[in-house]
Amino acid sequence: MATLRRIGIAGAGLSGLAAALAAARAGAQVEVFEAAARLAAPPASIDVVPNMLRDLAALGVAEACVRKGFAYTSMVCVDAAGRTQFEIPAPSLAGAACPAAMGMGYADLLATLHEACVAQGVRLHWGARVERSSTHAGQARLSGAAGLLWQGDLAIVAGAASMLQSEPPLGATSQRLPQRWDHVLVARPRGIDRLTWCVGTSGLKVLVVPTGVAQAGLAVLCDDTPGARPAATPAALRQRLQQMGGAPAAMAALVRDDATVISRPVQTGLLSGPWHRGAVLRIGASAHLLPPHFGQAAAQSIEDAAVLGSLLPTAPDRRRLLAQFHARRTARAAQVHAITTQAALWDLHPEPATDFPALAQQLAPIVEHAA
Repeated sequence: MATLRRIGIAGAGLSGLAAALAAARAGAQVEVFEAAARLAAPPASIDVVPNMLRDLAALGVAEACVRKGFAYTSMVCVDAAGRTQFEIPAPSLAGAACPAAMGMGYADLLATLHEACVAQGVRLHWGARVERSSTHAGQARLSGAAGLLWQGDLAIVAGAASMLQSEPPLGATSQRLPQRWDHVLVARPRGIDRLTWCVGTSGLKVLVVPTGVAQAGLAVLCDDTPGARPAATPAALRQRLQQMGGAPAAMAALVRDDATVISRPVQTGLLSGPWHRGAVLRIGASAHLLPPHFGQAAAQSIEDAAVLGSLLPTAPDRRRLLAQFHARRTARAAQVHAITTQAALWDLHPEPATDFPALAQQLAPIVEHAA
């Protein structure tokens, strides 16, 4: 049973819902406050890499996710002609009942976490914007424009780094890189049965994530420098795929006129110093901004929740819980952050030393075991 009985969370995105589920499973009374009126349902895919699937298993939702996803055993990089350049096997980390890795719809993952939170008794407050987190007389507080929203033992800021006026920025390491990924859901391309990274003749790249028998997500890398930003529309996406030639060009016809394109700028940053202050803990994008390479942007947010869930039942008090969380998460997240940022920089400016398989080999022993 959790010694921290009352936990309030700002943000009902991936990290917020995962943390709420972890805390509720540990016996805490959890309330989540989200500015949006309803659960987000982004029409995009998510790459559930092995360490992320392991942590979803720790949260009790891996099997539900597997039922909604598309299992695979490796990631492959191909050129425009479809020739394999390299392959990175996906190790099995989540147990015999789960595949090594999988793709699924981002909306399906959020819905699965939301359903599990509701089943665990988490109270979700929609249309409730948190503007300030604080500690007063030893109690954690979350406040909105009209005043106090919640008070309890531990507040968790799980949204974007800039969501709260009271929270400091990520620090000197935070930056937005001049690139973005445009995401769209399409019919699964013929012959694509695993995570596939296609490099076009023009150097442009597209990531194909199978999410089901009939569906896949495309993520197209774009130049996002001022003055060069292409429109995030189906027509513009088709044009960029056609410019890539070969296999990516053949995928252009899969992008329907009525499809929704989601743009995600590539950001990188890591909170300087501890992720906690007083009775407030920062997780997810409020503590670390990772490029999406190797699936770690989402995986590290789920890892935050898994570590929280493992500490809550036994931590004697808040001070020691936060110290233990710091010890298990900050150095590890910094290592992963450095690797994914290097991958993003190589996407921007390839050099003779560019070696994505080598980066994957550096990452593997870091995430092989649970934090």
